[in-house]
Amino acid sequence: MELTIKNIGTIKEADIKLSGLTVIAGENDSGKSTVGKLMFSIIKAISKYKDELEEGKEYKILKTVERIYFYNRQHFFDVSEFKELFHPRHFANEINQHGAKAITSRVEFLEEHKISNDRTHSLFQILEKTITENENENIAKMKAFTKVINSEFSGVITNQNIKKDAYVNIAESEETILAIKVKYEESEEDALYHFDQQDELYFNDSTLIETPMLLNFHESIRESKTAFEPRTTHNRRLGRAKIAFHIKDLEMKLRDSANNDYFYKPNDVYQKAKNTIKGTIKYRPQSNDFFYFKDNGQEHRMINVASGIKTFGMLQMLLVGEFINERSLIILDEPEVHLHPNWQLKFSELVTLLVKNGANILVTTHSPYMVEALERYSEKYKTEANFYLAKEGVIKSENNNKTLSEIFTKLSQPFDVFREMDADKL
Repeated sequence: MELTIKNIGTIKEADIKLSGLTVIAGENDSGKSTVGKLMFSIIKAISKYKDELEEGKEYKILKTVERIYFYNRQHFFDVSEFKELFHPRHFANEINQHGAKAITSRVEFLEEHKISNDRTHSLFQILEKTITENENENIAKMKAFTKVINSEFSGVITNQNIKKDAYVNIAESEETILAIKVKYEESEEDALYHFDQQDELYFNDSTLIETPMLLNFHESIRESKTAFEPRTTHNRRLGRAKIAFHIKDLEMKLRDSANNDYFYKPNDVYQKAKNTIKGTIKYRPQSNDFFYFKDNGQEHRMINVASGIKTFGMLQMLLVGEFINERSLIILDEPEVHLHPNWQLKFSELVTLLVKNGANILVTTHSPYMVEALERYSEKYKTEANFYLAKEGVIKSENNNKTLSEIFTKLSQPFDVFREMDADKL
């Protein structure tokens, strides 16, 4: 799969192959994380657009029946049958269950009571049209994409320095699968999205892992809301914090892994992770918490567990939950942040073995240890790997050897400073 990006975030231009292992290295604010968030947003939008279709229709139905109810209530304050038939929540539920049939009894009720007016008639027509209409799939996907973008990028996706339209293109064998255009506007709220999917996307799910500290705050994350909260939910509460969709998505998957724990047969990657941290991390539903179970029989709550151990434990739980598979894109955003250099090497081996087993993984990093380890383990296990350097808004690669040389030159610059300091002493 070939990904082309123009004028998204800090990225001016990018051509990236997403297959097997993809590694994007570079300094902070070079656009590395933007690629991961963008792919997460696209995949999630496509996988959730049907929910967007249903939610949009249900919301429109509810608002229309509310207008019918409040417009006619003045004629039936003492008629209990009116409230039973026309109360918005009851009326909307019947429409969702029985379709246009639910409208007939309401029309007959008003006719029996000789209530007839153009406004109510037009609202019933809107209801019938809403029930029967099938919204364009690309429009629904565009709406879902806009929601995820608002969550992941706070609505700001175009390159504010360049001030030009933004483009994203996903292709296979030079055939376009998906094309997205974002028309630049001074205000991101006015940006116009064009979403054109011409064929099925290979990935049907994505998981973005940003920090293992998520395990410390999982209860707060569960109570937070995202852009995909149903607008008609019964349990809305004031003061709920908003959170990026990828964080809540990961927290839910880690908890869900407990449902498959009894049936899971550990593979070689799981076992290597277990050997590294000398134990396992699991979610215990009865305690509503994650625990580190050491091989020596000790148990520890997450607040007392090192972040490096959590990093390996999250991979364990995703494997148990079967969220790492051939059609899921796993995005690891700077995993080295919480890992000792030796564990960066061990983690890189696990990543490479996952790719060998069929996974597709995107790694963003600014660690030379991580880059070299991923390169060496890819060679050792004969897995597909593509390396890119994010520099000055451009992410491209002519070939791995040249790119790796540029990456090591860029990431080793701090050592040049040390050498200059040594020279000054002499």
